[in-house]
Amino acid sequence: MIDDARRFDPGPVIRRAVGLVSGVRVGVEEVGWGWHVNAAFEPGLLNGAQKQLPVADLCVAPATRVALHAPGTGVHLGALGATGATATPAGPDWIDLTAAGTSKATAMETLRIRLHIVSENTVAVGDGMNDLDLLRWAGRSYAMGHAPEAVRQSADEVTGTIDQHGAVTVLHDLVPTDTTSLSRLAAQLSTAVHTAPGPAVAVRVWHGIRAGLSRCEVWTLQDGTWVRHAPVPAGTGATMRGIENAAREAGLAYPRGDEGRRRARWQASFGDGGPAGFELPLVH
Repeated sequence: MIDDARRFDPGPVIRRAVGLVSGVRVGVEEVGWGWHVNAAFEPGLLNGAQKQLPVADLCVAPATRVALHAPGTGVHLGALGATGATATPAGPDWIDLTAAGTSKATAMETLRIRLHIVSENTVAVGDGMNDLDLLRWAGRSYAMGHAPEAVRQSADEVTGTIDQHGAVTVLHDLVPTDTTSLSRLAAQLSTAVHTAPGPAVAVRVWHGIRAGLSRCEVWTLQDGTWVRHAPVPAGTGATMRGIENAAREAGLAYPRGDEGRRRARWQASFGDGGPAGFELPLVH
């Protein structure tokens, strides 16, 4: 499912590229299917099918992405970007063109805002020149060990190569090491709580029209303000008692009543622009 597609007029940049670079291969992406090309790209260079068309036909319809490939194409980055598109190098012989102001970083920023994740909790891993904006955007950035020097210099840290499973190393570093034996809900709660940067943490739940919870999140206190830290997808459809059981399984303490069955002391909560239903402080 396509949530948002930013399109631009590919005509100016395609005509400029054809005039500047002899024999340049041009690919115009058709999202979900493949590419319209003026000449076939070598196998493995483009994802999806390819359909060959005249250059004039490639210039007609608004596009999400244009790929240019030919020896030495990269030296024309400035001239191609001057057409108004965002020109991103992917090596000396390849340039990607997208709508003005569009990059991996802008896409991730849209997602970050939608998920209510604070900037400091974002992480990016990249290995190409087209990852530079993304690495600068992230709160923590990692370059793969095989990345070009410029990419490695732009990142906060360098991880292993593809053969060394460098991205897996980063992912393992982001989560606690003792969650493998936990249920899915307990593991997600444990990970969210242990990675929360604030001095206090609470799980907030929303009730929908059905018996199960419609939403479950972990919030953290930062600079005196409660902010959303992470969603807990496994909490959707669970019950408040299920959240309590998962918290105990994960070794997370929470306030309880003083008498009787000593049930968890949930309290009414407000956040994210409306009633959150209930919240329960968690301590690890």
